[in-house]
Amino acid sequence: MKTLCGICMFLFLVGCSSSSKVAYSSSELADFKNLIESRFYSFGAHSAHPMVSTSLNAISNAGMLPMGSTVSNIQLTKKGNYLKIEGDTVAAHLSYYGERQSGGSYGKDVGIEFKGVPEDYEAIFDSSNNEYTVRFEISEKSENYNVVLTVFPNRNARVYINSSQRNAISYTGDIEAIDTNNQDL
Repeated sequence: MKTLCGICMFLFLVGCSSSSKVAYSSSELADFKNLIESRFYSFGAHSAHPMVSTSLNAISNAGMLPMGSTVSNIQLTKKGNYLKIEGDTVAAHLSYYGERQSGGSYGKDVGIEFKGVPEDYEAIFDSSNNEYTVRFEISEKSENYNVVLTVFPNRNARVYINSSQRNAISYTGDIEAIDTNNQDL
């Protein structure tokens, strides 16, 4: 009797398990690939994930982070925090939370801001994970950035930015197509 109960319980648990992989239709994947390959899309950041340090912990302990934020997950307003890829040009305006390693003076941008033609741009589709990884390097004034953008078919995305003068930071958000009739980059 115990054996029969054990077998039934095992079959019930196995039958109730769900797949961790999301299935996308071929048309969804085709639309997703076309969007990334068009190079006319914008990433809007919802949250920033800085490298946690003692100074960020001190800021958090002083209650200076935005409402609903933690040291490793800072909530952002989507409208002002973006990374745009429009043809051969890339532009970004992202809030930065973390420490500068060198440089930085009054009158300099405190956030991550750049605009220009990136070097070593590549977009690679990983069919096993159904994700695009877009990598490029770009320089602005005296600072160099290595950017990795990972995008999924549901339009969720994550941006990793390594800088020559700051601690690394990542952002989560989503992407949307840019209207090619409106050239405001």
